[in-house]
Amino acid sequence: MLLLLGGCRPQLATPLLRVSIVGDVLLARTVPAALARDSAALRRTTQALWASSCYVVGNLECPLTDSAWPASKAFVFQGQPRWAAWLRSLGLTHLSLANNHTLDQHLPGLSATARAGKVAQLGMLGYQPDSLAGCLPTVLGADSSVVIFAYSALTQQIAGEGCVCGHDFATLCERVATYKTLFPERAVLVYLHWGTEYAAQPSTEQRQQAHDLVDAGAAAVIGAHPHVVQPVEFYRGRPIVYSLGNFLFDRRGSATELATQVDFDLHNGWVNATYLRPLRLAGAVPQLATDASTAQALVRRLNPSDTSASFIATNAAGWQARPTVPATATDSLPAYLVKHLTLTGPSGRRTTVRLHYLPHMRQYQVRARSGDAETVLSLGFPVYRFAQGDVDNDGQPDLLVGPVKRTPLDGVVRRRLFVYSLDSSGQLHPRWRGSRLMFDIVFFKAVYTHGLTYVQTIEQETAGRYCIGNYHWQGFGLVLDKFLARRLSRTAVYRAFVQPSGPTR
Repeated sequence: MLLLLGGCRPQLATPLLRVSIVGDVLLARTVPAALARDSAALRRTTQALWASSCYVVGNLECPLTDSAWPASKAFVFQGQPRWAAWLRSLGLTHLSLANNHTLDQHLPGLSATARAGKVAQLGMLGYQPDSLAGCLPTVLGADSSVVIFAYSALTQQIAGEGCVCGHDFATLCERVATYKTLFPERAVLVYLHWGTEYAAQPSTEQRQQAHDLVDAGAAAVIGAHPHVVQPVEFYRGRPIVYSLGNFLFDRRGSATELATQVDFDLHNGWVNATYLRPLRLAGAVPQLATDASTAQALVRRLNPSDTSASFIATNAAGWQARPTVPATATDSLPAYLVKHLTLTGPSGRRTTVRLHYLPHMRQYQVRARSGDAETVLSLGFPVYRFAQGDVDNDGQPDLLVGPVKRTPLDGVVRRRLFVYSLDSSGQLHPRWRGSRLMFDIVFFKAVYTHGLTYVQTIEQETAGRYCIGNYHWQGFGLVLDKFLARRLSRTAVYRAFVQPSGPTR
């Protein structure tokens, strides 16, 4: 679904595309009464906020359905389907359904919400009617230059939960990395429903997850759910907005009434500029906050503990957020991967394996730590992939590394696949450093299915056409079992590759 607003500037040769993102939207409890009272003021506010926005994204915190199938939980919400068209007329273009209230009226309520959104021409993020499809991105922009993944870290344990993107963070990172590898020209935004309600700071785990998503290729990471504003950080020059706070919500209290909108100006696959707009909720309805006391309170909440961000006041109300340390060329290598893994060796000892980048050499080391002992394996080449799987089916995980190099049997610098084993002392040993697969490899993963581990690959057959190979271990290396698909477009090969194939290990 492609939706355009008047604020876009398509006449420019290579225009900046502005995506605005707001926090939690509730259309239940006392919010409808507040909207009946203040809807005209809200429209004036959103016209000012979104005048230059091509797309506006929010997090819908209630199903929109006329029928009630209430879940058994502490807080259960329900809004009317007519609110979908009202939100679209307000200026919102997309809503995330990846949150802990999507299934408040069970799967029929979720399905009704998706139908209401479709009728209203609202894009619904983080939802697939096919529970086997998993997390798929939504493409924004007439030129398909921006995509958004929406994801919920909160489980609901309600039938239909598989239709909502969530639960498995490692798989989300894999999908982001796969997508950015196939579509390097597109900016990938990740909108997360996560964290602890009313907490002023994100957790250590959230910070690591945000960094992992950036390493996997995210141009920006945005959060919702805590109902309060949390800090903005920059990692590798890319913005992380841990929590935007509320947008339409009736929770009272000084902290929950403070909110922010983030505007990303996107260009050539990355964020060109990040702007924050100060908001204050009055009777559940947001207002643009122009008073000094609100601005000071928001800046205190936005300031990160790691001092990675600075905030420059703009002519309009708000700030431009900038990294205090600009991204360097080494932060833009075309490698989208999470740089840490945990392997269990033959003795049962857990070994933490990390990639360490040497910027002056543009190469990686693998550092394996088991207890107090650390071993270092110098790779001597750039890396595009870092994964694990019991490739030789001996009951122990192997380290899968994707180098970019030539080999003695093939003098062309290209992507390859190497396999290393882990011994009982935490040492890594090469098992297979194959010259080539059937075609030029783009990406790979280990898949456990039918009692065996296979390596599945995306390979480029010809210009613009791709295949998926299925390889198994035979003797001393990987051999082709079969092609699972041939001559697919980039979009088609991505969808086929990320389809769940069975339990992994």
